[in-house]
Amino acid sequence: MTFARVYWPLILFVAGLAACSGNLGGGQSTLPGGPMGSNNSNVQQITPPATPTPVSASNVASLGDTVAPQALPTVMGYGGSIAFPKPIPAPSPSPNSKATVAPSDDAPAGPISVGVTAAVVEPSDAPHFNPASAKKHAKHDPAAPTPLLFISLLATADVTLGQYPSIAVNVPRDIYAKHRGDTFGLALYDPEQKGKVYQLAVALRDLSSPPPGSQPTVPPTAAPSPTPTPTATPFGNFQTSFTPPPVGSGLGSSGTTLPPERVAFQTTAAILSLKADRPVVFALYALAPQPSPSPSPSVGPSPAASGSPSPSPSPSP
Repeated sequence: MTFARVYWPLILFVAGLAACSGNLGGGQSTLPGGPMGSNNSNVQQITPPATPTPVSASNVASLGDTVAPQALPTVMGYGGSIAFPKPIPAPSPSPNSKATVAPSDDAPAGPISVGVTAAVVEPSDAPHFNPASAKKHAKHDPAAPTPLLFISLLATADVTLGQYPSIAVNVPRDIYAKHRGDTFGLALYDPEQKGKVYQLAVALRDLSSPPPGSQPTVPPTAAPSPTPTPTATPFGNFQTSFTPPPVGSGLGSSGTTLPPERVAFQTTAAILSLKADRPVVFALYALAPQPSPSPSPSVGPSPAASGSPSPSPSPSP
């Protein structure tokens, strides 16, 4: 009885401490689904979603203060430059006797910002790229041009140009190799025109050398180290053969990435009106060579029958 009276308060004190701390292990508990040990067996690894590759890019160019080439947005390996001509006075509309204020035909005094968007997909505010037909859902023609890059221009104010901009596109090496035998051209969709289709071949190719600094720069490569002479082995001298990369891979013989191919176009004298709310779209396309029609067999006289020729008549005395 004395033993029970002495230790009973001690047992109650220990039970109270356990109730306050939650357990006898220091008050730590393990939540469901949490780490169970150093091996992280129950830790859930969350994989972030893959970032989609952008199909368009935009920047802002200046029109009116310079005619030097300005950079095109870079998207999917495409790049290049665009040069705007000086704006000209807008053509005066037909005279209106009811008008109280004469229309202004002065060119903008200050520079105008132009939003430039490069995309490898068709713009939503332009018609379907099918210059042969105005139908939106036309059937695919194997001989139709293949669009490669769309360049949309959206000015912040109305401005009139007397020439089309000079556009040079850096085409990725694998795309250029795919269309090596095709003809590259530049098309234009002008919303001011009545026909809602792209106009093909609005500019001629510029095959001259580009100005310094406008073509893509190639990073300098270090001088190759001398090839060591193979040493003799008991099994003979073995040399590793080199397999060239496939065409269109973008890799050269040294394994470095080849620079893109520059496709430039000359300026064309034509009136182009840029509106503040109506984008103008240029399109770079590739046109496969058209097969020449086979000549139809010509129908000629039948060959003479084989045999000895008929004797010529003797002259009369």
